[in-house]
Amino acid sequence: MKKSHGPLPPPSSMPLAGLYFQQPGCDPLFHNISSRVERVELFTGGRGWVRLEGKWTEVTAGALLWHVEGDQTTARSDWDFPYRCLSVHFRTTQSSRRRRVPHLTWWHDAEEVRRFTQEVVEAHVDDQFDRNALLSYTYGRLLFQARRWEATTRRQDFPAKIRRAVEILEQRHISIAEVAQEIGWSVAHLHDAFQKHLGTTPHEIALRKRMQRAREQLAASDLPIKRIAADCGFSGPAAFCHAFKSRVGRTPLAYRREQSLGHS
Repeated sequence: MKKSHGPLPPPSSMPLAGLYFQQPGCDPLFHNISSRVERVELFTGGRGWVRLEGKWTEVTAGALLWHVEGDQTTARSDWDFPYRCLSVHFRTTQSSRRRRVPHLTWWHDAEEVRRFTQEVVEAHVDDQFDRNALLSYTYGRLLFQARRWEATTRRQDFPAKIRRAVEILEQRHISIAEVAQEIGWSVAHLHDAFQKHLGTTPHEIALRKRMQRAREQLAASDLPIKRIAADCGFSGPAAFCHAFKSRVGRTPLAYRREQSLGHS
C-alpha cells in the first residue's frame, strides 16, 4: 500500500513544539533541515530574516515559515528587536524535499496566532495529553492556514472586476448575465476573462460554491432536501439531486446518511 505524505510522531527525545525567544545582541544558531523532516516557525513577534531562494527575506509577527529538507531555519535577527516564534518539528513518511505549501506564508490575525500558540504549548507540556492528537491538530491547522493564505493571495492577484465577480457568484444566486451587467462587462467578456485568469467558467465557480453550501447543510442540519435546494439556488429538488449526484457520485440523501453515521 502506498504511504501518504503526512506527519509522524517525533522520536521521544525530540520535542514536538516549543516557544523560541531569540536573545538580543546576536543572531540565532540556525538549523539545516534533514531528510524526512519538516519544521515550521510561526513568528509571534520581533524581526528576523530567512534565506528564500538565495535572498534574505525579512519576517515579522504572523510569518509562517514551512521548512523542508535542504532549507535553513531563521538565521538572522534584529539585535534590538529579536524575534520570537512557535517552532514545531514533524517527521514525515516520505522525503520532505517535496514542498506542499509556499516556504513563506502569513497568518495575519494576531489573536488567532496567540490562541493557537498557547493551545499547542499547553498541550505539549502536558504529559497526559495524547501526542498523536496534538500532532494531527497542529499539523492540520498550520497546513490549513498556509493554504488559506495561498488561496487568498492568488485571488488578490486577479483584476478587481474578476475578484468582484467571484464574490458575487459565491454570495448571491443570480444569473451570469446579471453578474456581467453588475461589473460592467458583456457575458462573452466575462467568460473570456474567467478562462484567462481562473481557467474555468463563471457557471463552474457558482456551482462549486453552491455544492459546498449544500454539503455543509446536508451534513450539519436536518433541513428538508427541498429547502436545501432552494437555499443553494437550484430550481427544484430534482435539479438539485441530479446536479449533486453528478458531482458527488451519490444522492443528497445518501450523502447525508454517510455523514450522520460517520462513514467515509
